[in-house]
Order: sequence, then C-alpha cells, then structure tokens
Amino acid sequence: MILPRPIYSGLLYAAAPAAMLYLYKRSRKQPQYLEHWSERFGTAHYPPRTKGRTRIWIHAVSVGETRATFSLVESILKRWPNTEILYTHMTPTGREVGAKFAQKFGNRIAQCYLPYDTPRAVKKFLKATQPDLCLLMETEVWPNLTYFTKKLGIPTVLVNGRLSEKSFKQGQKAGSLIKDAFGRLTMALAQYEEDAERLKAAGAHDVKVLGNLKFDFTPNAIQLRTGREILKYAERDIIGLASSREGEEQKFLEALKKAQAAGVLEDRLILIVPRHPQRFEEVAKLIEKSGFTYIKRSQIRDWKTVLSKQGPQIILGDSMGEMGFYYALSSLVIMGGSFENYGCQSVIEPCAIGLPVIVGPSIFNFDFIVKKAESEGALLRAADFTEALRIADEVLSDPAKRAEIGEKAAKFAQEQRGATERTIQVIDMLLKGDTNADQAS
Repeated sequence: MILPRPIYSGLLYAAAPAAMLYLYKRSRKQPQYLEHWSERFGTAHYPPRTKGRTRIWIHAVSVGETRATFSLVESILKRWPNTEILYTHMTPTGREVGAKFAQKFGNRIAQCYLPYDTPRAVKKFLKATQPDLCLLMETEVWPNLTYFTKKLGIPTVLVNGRLSEKSFKQGQKAGSLIKDAFGRLTMALAQYEEDAERLKAAGAHDVKVLGNLKFDFTPNAIQLRTGREILKYAERDIIGLASSREGEEQKFLEALKKAQAAGVLEDRLILIVPRHPQRFEEVAKLIEKSGFTYIKRSQIRDWKTVLSKQGPQIILGDSMGEMGFYYALSSLVIMGGSFENYGCQSVIEPCAIGLPVIVGPSIFNFDFIVKKAESEGALLRAADFTEALRIADEVLSDPAKRAEIGEKAAKFAQEQRGATERTIQVIDMLLKGDTNADQAS
C-alpha cells in the first residue's frame, strides 16, 4: 500500500477526536493521561531553548527507552558543560521516570510530550524548542518529524536502534511513507547486525552498529544495598516475577497453585512486580481471588516478619522506580512480557547484578540478547509458567548451579558494555558539523 505523506497527515488530523478519546480512556486507570494535552496536540508553550546553550533533544517514549538514555545523558552533560537536554516522551510513566532522573541536573534538562505527528504540531514544536540535534530512541521514526527536521537542517539520529522482524513487516505495509521517513535520518545507530540489516531494508542509509545502551546503566547502589540488607532476614528464597504484563499474572498464579498442590515451591516466597502502576490494584485482586496470602510492598512495616517462614506467600511490588531494590531481594527472576505476546521486558538489569533469569517464548523485543545469553548459559528459557516454576525450583535447589548461572549472567552483561562511549563519539562528530546530510526536498 502506498500512503503519501500529505494523505497520512490528513488522516492524523481527522483522528484527533479518536486520540482524545483514547487519552480519556487511559486516564480512567492512569489520571496523568489527562495532563498536558496541549503538548500532545501542538497548542502548548514548549520549553524554550536557553540562550547560549547547545540543545540536544532526546525522544524516549516510555520507561524503558528513558532509562536507556541515562548513561548517555550523564556523559553528554559531563562532556559538554554548555549543553542542555530536552526530553520528550509519550507516556506519563516515561515522563515521571525522566523527571526523577533530571532532578540532579538542575535546569539542564527540560521535559514535555512530543506532539502527535501532524505538520502543524511538529512545526510549532520545532520552532519553539530549536534543537541543534535530535536523538530518537530505539524505534521512534515518524514521517512528518523526520521531514521537518531534515528541512530545517536538524541532524536526526536513531539511537540504540532496533527493528524487529514483526515491526519491519508492519512498516512495509505503509510503502514509501515509512521508507522515506527512515531515509531522511542523518544516521541510524543500531544495537546489533540484525537490526542494522532491517534498518537498511527499511530505508535508512548511514547505519552503524554500536551495541545496546541499556548495558551501560549503573545499578542504583542505594536500592541494591537496601535490598541486600533486608534480605538478611529472609528465611525463604524469593522468586521474582518482574515487569509482568496483562494476562500473565493470572496464568502465573494458576501455575503456582498447581505446583504447590504437587508439593513444589511451598517454601518459596513469590514477589510479583507489574510493569504498569495502573494495574497494581487489578493484580492485587487477582492474587486475593487466587487464595494466596499476600502483602503489598507499600504496606510492609516489618520485613523480618514478611520474610519469615510464617509470612505471606506473595509480596506485590506496588511501587515505581524500585526495580533495583526488587532485584536485590530476588533469588531468581522470571521475566514478564515474555509469556504473552509482548516481546519480553529487559533482562539486562537482573543479568548485570548476577541473577539467574528465566524467559518465556515471546522475545521479539530482545531476540538477539536472549538468544546470545542463552547460548552462553547466562539465562534459561521456558515454554510456559509451569515449566518456568519447575526450572526455578531446580535452580534454587542447587546452590552451585544457581551461582554458576548468576556468574555467567553478570559476565555476559559486562561484556556487552561500551555503547555509550561509541554513541558519544558520533554525537561529537555531529555537533562539529561533520555530516553530509542533505536538506529535504
């Protein structure tokens, strides 16, 4: 199907009422979706550029993309003292995580939502914010955005770029619209060779393979230390279901009930941490309905009692921004997003701190990482939650095996580091004007 950009733009204008309805529906579970509507629809007063400073605009859609930028942003602000960052996001959780991170940099980081990709909104946004360089995280290549950044001479780079086979095939359906959007990029910095090949096929020209920025994160030392101090009270191993998604908790609880009925995992404590905060209460009701005893992390006052053999069967991690703490509490992690068709959440952080990780069948977002880690013995795969719990029990029953997998996981994560410095070198080149990017026609 061929979809010219003007027709695409017209469809976006026509879809504005549907977008408003979507935001309203999302706000029922997450009220923050009612905030900053003017930014989304191009009628806001966007953060102006500070006079005399270089402005680098980074678009990070949600939580995962935002966290992936942290090491890069710290390096940018340290290397170029006269540079400021403009963060744009599409989700309230991404904005919240970015805001917490930005606090330690004073006025050097500004934030807003990226407007929907209509010509009027994009032009107003770019005129108001005046970026010197645009960094789009992972997959966020939009037709009007790349058209106007190129027309205005703003170097636009896809950073930490990835493109799954599924997304590539979906993009092909839009014909030249997406191909032209990728073709207008100044450069695409891919995570791995497989991503690079698909990005080239999608239309990107100057493609470099630099690795994955997410491996360069620095674990939150305070969270790790706090978790490990609390863990001294534990009388049971803790199995963490991390970043679980809709549909997964119910199947996990059913598998857990069957396992315990068969005499397996009766002496293990379960930690469930849903990916999205708006689902905390929903998951609490699922646990309650399943008949397990549980306590919310927000209600815990006495960790020693909770972690004792007489404590609850499940802890519900109902807080944001504490994954380092939750991983520090865990003896082993079952990764959410991989047991339903979500493509898996990131296994990088638990691997980096030396945890055994079990991943389900859906891995399209982290295909290369999961397969490479599995081949090196750094993580384990399971077809479903029943198998995952069986494997978890086997690993936790064998301290030597558990330690071996954890050591291999930490080694694997360490060997993948370095993408931040390689990306900084590219940014340095672009800020010096060393690019052959042409103006849009």
